[in-house]
Parts: sequence; C-alpha cells; structure tokens
Amino acid sequence: MKIKKSSLQQSFSKLKNTKVLVIGDLILDEYLIGSVERISPEAPVPVVWVRDEKQTLGGSGNVVQNLTSIGVKGIVFGRIGDDKAGENLERILLSNSVDKEDLVLLKSKTIPTILKTRIIASHQQVCRVDREEIVPLTTAEENEILVQLKAKIKDASAVILSDYDKGYLTPSLIQSIIGVCNAEKKIVTVDPQVSHFFLYKNIHIMTPNHHEAGKALGRKLTTDAEIENACREIAKELTPDAMMITRGEKGMSIYERTTDRFYHIPTVAKEVFDVTGAGDTVITTYTAFVASGMSIGEAALVSNVSAGIVVGKLGAATVTKTEIEEALQNLGYLDEQT
Repeated sequence: MKIKKSSLQQSFSKLKNTKVLVIGDLILDEYLIGSVERISPEAPVPVVWVRDEKQTLGGSGNVVQNLTSIGVKGIVFGRIGDDKAGENLERILLSNSVDKEDLVLLKSKTIPTILKTRIIASHQQVCRVDREEIVPLTTAEENEILVQLKAKIKDASAVILSDYDKGYLTPSLIQSIIGVCNAEKKIVTVDPQVSHFFLYKNIHIMTPNHHEAGKALGRKLTTDAEIENACREIAKELTPDAMMITRGEKGMSIYERTTDRFYHIPTVAKEVFDVTGAGDTVITTYTAFVASGMSIGEAALVSNVSAGIVVGKLGAATVTKTEIEEALQNLGYLDEQT
C-alpha cells in the first residue's frame, strides 16, 4: 500500500481547518533529569543529581500535544484539581494552541490533578512516582459535561476518547458521549481501557494493543490468524467501522468491518528508545488524517509510521508533518506520481 504524494499534501492542507475534540483523563507528566555518580549511603539506591526538570502533558493531554504538532486544533474535555499542578496543566494546554473557550475543564476541590514524576538518569528511567486519586465522576458532573459537549460538538471534525481509567470516562458517560456523537454524525475513535472494553459500541475505530485486546477476550493474540479472529469477534460485538490492534515489534493490523478486509502493516521503528505515548500518537494521527479525508488504510499507514518515529524519542513525544512525509518517502510508502 502506498499514499499518493498529492493526497498527502491535500490532507496536510486540510489539517489546519480540522478540529478534534479530545475527551479523557488529563495527566501532568513531570521529568527530573540528571546523572548518577554514586550509591546512597542510606540505602542501596542510586543518588540522582538533578540538572534539569520539565513538565508536559500526559494522558489525554498527550493526544492534544500530538494534534498541535501536526497543526490540528483541539477541543479539550477533562478534569483537574484546584492545585498548582492543575494550574500548570491548564497553562501548558493553552500553550499548545488550545483556545481558552475550547478548554472545558472540570476543576475539583477534593481530587488532585494526576501527577506522574519520572526520574531520568543517563537517558534511562530510574523510577516513577505517581500522585493520584481515582474517583469516578458524579451523575451531576456527567450531566454538566454532556451539556457542554452538545454545545461544542458541532465545531469538531472528530472525537477521540482517551481512556486511562482514572475516573473521568465512566461507563454511563462513555455511552452518552457516543450517543451524542452519533446523533451529530461525528466519528468517534477510542484508545480503550480493558475494564470498559465492550462499552464502546457503534464507534468508528478502537485502537487497543494486542495485550489489551487479548486480555479483553481472555486469550493471547500472537499470529495474524489470531489477530484477525479477534478483530472479527470484537467487531461483531461492538459494530465499529474498523478495528485496529497495535502489535509492538510486529507493527499493526487493521480490519475494515464493512468490507471484511485486513491490512497487516509491519513496524517501521529503527530503534525503540521509549514507548511512552506511542498509543496516543497512533490514535491522534489516525483520527486527524481520516478527518482530513484519508481512507482507513492510508490513515493507518500514517499512524504506524508516526508511532515508529516517536518510539525513537524520549518520553511522551510527538511527530511533525515534515517527519511523517520524510518517513513515508524513505520507507517507499509515498507514491510521487500525481
């Protein structure tokens, strides 16, 4: 499978007029970066001399970063705490080309902003410290979100559900969101959680990895045949337009339910440095390019190439349009003919 260069350029030009609504669990990622020169005298652990630190968007926020990186505007729904981490998260969202009026944040007085601190030394993660309280939304909060969703949905070309199972996407809210999107004829793409796996009915596509899909079905998925059977089984239950299962070093497999067609796309990653956020890149690029007019197969190819780029970077990285085009060209996936 190849993508015509003219089609790619056409999609690129449409991205700047594309808006994607992102709903899910917002997380603030913090990185403490330094070096290790000795072991602590207090315990057999390394002493990390911190030389740099940064905060960035994690969870569904990384989806927003990925949208920004390819020139797509985001409408963001999520929950933060009434705290410093929440202030920082909101500030970073606004710096990622999200307009103030498109930032629909539920600010909790009792639940802190989810903060994940990664300590990095010599380009390796030494440990991670998580600060979070997983509390589901109340019915009143869900109703408030749905009112705002109905007001914002008309501005969106597509909707991404970025589910990290941190309490924002409750079972009832998931079903209500999909109902609103279907009524407005907006495509819905889902990066799922196993605990909610069979709630995502009547969506455009779901993008689990093979571990998640296998866990949901109660068996391991290794071979192409096992993946194909799993896609058909899940699609029969959920009736999506398509199913995508990412497979690590084996790339990804995509199933078009309406045509009963499969695409098995091999991985393009030259070197895996950090898989953090690769799933966010897959669903973001796929959704944006389908919304810009690409076919399911073409958008899947772009998302696979994009994931291969970000796993070669540190942390929850993003990909640019230039990197995508260069990778497609270098891998022979770009048809230069018009």
